[in-house]
Parts: sequence; C-alpha cells; structure tokens
Amino acid sequence: MLLELRVENLLLIERAELRLGPGLTAITGETGAGKTILAHALDLLLGGRPRSGIVRPGAREAYVEGVFACPPGGLVGDELAELCERLPEGEDELVLGRRVGAEGRTRAFVQGRSASASDLRELGSRLLAFFGQHEHRKLTVASAQLDLLDAFCGAEHLALRDRYAAQHRHVAAIARELESLRGRAGALDRDRDLLAFEIEEIEELDPSAADEEALLAERGRLRSLDALREAAGGAAEALAPDGAEATGAVAALALAEQHAGAASGADSELDGLAARLATLRIEAEDLAGELRRYLEGLDAEPGRLEDVEARLDRYDRLKRKHGGSVEAVLAHAARCRAERERLESAEVDLARYEAELESRGAEERRLANELGKARRAAAPRLAKAVREELAQLAMEDAQFDVRLEPRGELAATGGERAEFL
Repeated sequence: MLLELRVENLLLIERAELRLGPGLTAITGETGAGKTILAHALDLLLGGRPRSGIVRPGAREAYVEGVFACPPGGLVGDELAELCERLPEGEDELVLGRRVGAEGRTRAFVQGRSASASDLRELGSRLLAFFGQHEHRKLTVASAQLDLLDAFCGAEHLALRDRYAAQHRHVAAIARELESLRGRAGALDRDRDLLAFEIEEIEELDPSAADEEALLAERGRLRSLDALREAAGGAAEALAPDGAEATGAVAALALAEQHAGAASGADSELDGLAARLATLRIEAEDLAGELRRYLEGLDAEPGRLEDVEARLDRYDRLKRKHGGSVEAVLAHAARCRAERERLESAEVDLARYEAELESRGAEERRLANELGKARRAAAPRLAKAVREELAQLAMEDAQFDVRLEPRGELAATGGERAEFL
C-alpha cells in the first residue's frame, strides 16, 4: 500500500507531498489541476519510461519518491532474490525513488540504494496496483480471463501454474534442440560418409615418411635397371672375367702376390708389401662375388615398377588434398576420426534428447492435467461468486458463466483457455 508520495520539479509541480491515511482517498479536480501529473509520478516509481519534457522548465532534474508498506509475508519470488539480498531485513516500509535529469538520464533507488528500472518494475508490481480508465477492457482478453480464474484458485494453484510454466519452457527448449538435430541429420549422414571415405582412403595406403622414402629409392633403382646391370656387370668382369682365357684384376693381383712372395723372408719390408697384395686380392675376389650377387638381385618382379609408381601416385594425390606432406595427411586422418566420433556422439545426443523430451513432456502433461482439474473445479465457484456480487448491485437477473475450452496443444498457461460469458 502507498503511504506517502513526494514529487519535485515534475512538469508543473515544483514541490508536492501527499500522505495517505486509512480507507479510500480520492483526488479530484478540474481538467488541468494536475491529477495526470500524479499518475506520471506513480508510473515513474513503477519503472516506467520517462517522456521527454517531463522535468519542470528551469530545473536540473525531477525527483519522485514513494513510501510503501511492505506486503504481508515480505517480498518473495526468484526474480527478487538478488535485490532482497541487498536490502535490510525486517523493514516494515519500503522507499522507492527515481531521478530524471533534464537530458533524459534516470537513476533509480530502493531504500536509498542504487537500483535499476527493472527492479522498480518488479517491486512495483507487488506494491501497487495501477488501473487506468480503460482497465475494464482487459476483462475481454482471453489471457486476462484465465489469469483471473487462476488467481481465484488461490496461491497454491498459482505456484502450480509457475511450475507448469517452467516445465513448458524446458519442453519447448528441448523440442527446438531436437528439431535442430533432426534437421541436421541428413547433413550428418553426408558428413559421416565423406569422413568414412577419406579415412578409408588414407588407411588403405597406411602412409609413413619412411615408407615413402623407401618407395622413392626403389623407383629410382627400378627405372635404372639396365644401367645398373651394365655398371655392375662391367665391374665384375673387370675384376674376374667369366672366360678362361680372359684375365682381370683378381688374376693380376694374384700374379703380383706370387712374384712378391718369391723372396719371402729375405726382407721384412717386401714381406709386408706381399701381405698387402694378398689382402687386395682377397678383397677383389669378394667384390667380384658381391657384384655378381647384386646382378642376380636386379631381376625385379614383373610389374613391380608399375606397382611402386601407383603407390607413389596415391601418396602424391593425398598430399595434394591434405596439406602437402605425409605428416599433414596423417594429421588430417586424425581429425577425421575425431570428427566421426563427434558425429556418432550426435546420434547419442539425439536419442538422449528424445528420451528427455518424453520424460519432461509426461511431467508437463501431468501438471497441465492438475491445472485443468483445479480450473474446472473453480470455474463454477467463480461464476457463482460473481453472480452474487451482481445481485448485490441490483442486477439479480444478470447471467455470468465461465467456460473452459481445451486447446489443440499445450500452451504456456496450460491445456485450456477461459472465456467469461
């Protein structure tokens, strides 16, 4: 309840103070007496937006202050929890204030402490009922009629309606997310197929830097087989020819060794040289054998060069697609596997959202049924109470009824709409 109202520099009022006592207070006066200014003052205290030119000409700012009696049970509600923590406890009165500068800037106060316009709106809705001359028109609005019926049902019913509204918001949010996931399902399938293809393409090659290096070396060798055969064969023949009459480096070294060893024991220096000749001969014989074995190994499998070329072509293609190196290809494969796991988890999310929607939807329907049951029970009682009030106003024959109609689907206020008849 409003106890006091103070106004300074608001429109035509320089300073005014109104103290309200018990009972009904009526403020009357001719047009232009200032009644509307008091309405503007109350609107500012309720967090309304100040209109331009509201500050009295010549003044720097306007100030409005209201003293209210705290409602029974105090200030409750989740939306007021943070504000109440900043206010002193045990107060019987609540002081709201609003300053409006000539430039339009405003400041709000609650119990002398800075607050916001939204704080004033939340508090004002609990401290003051503000009705205009056309307020009765709200009775023709279906949503307002349902609100009145719910208010008639009592505080427990209103708390049930709040729980239902919260559940309805949860269900709507889950439904939107589920619709989004289902809308992306086709794209997810395409992405999953593309990832599977790229992963399979890389895994079939099983690339590594060492493997690529070995393939490059093998390709170089296979491309030069004729030259390698000629070089190795010529070297082997020079060391130890196959013909019986031909002589090579091994035979020449053997002859030199024989000559040097003819005077073995006569001079230690010559003996050392003869030993070195023997070592050279043995090494030449070994080299000739290795060269011939190398020649035998040059006989590649038919089509091996084509196989190596094809595998290296796959290396080149993957490197062009995924970053230019084997390391980049392997990194891309790792990213593809991670993305595939994420897409698979999206399928799990889809199932989880479907299960949660079913669970919360069932709770929403249960709460809606409770709301509907209470409304159907209260509707005839409200109609009877209104008819009794009308009878006291000498309208005994007036008819009033409350009709509830089911909605096609659950709404934020429940499963039915109310209509006053």
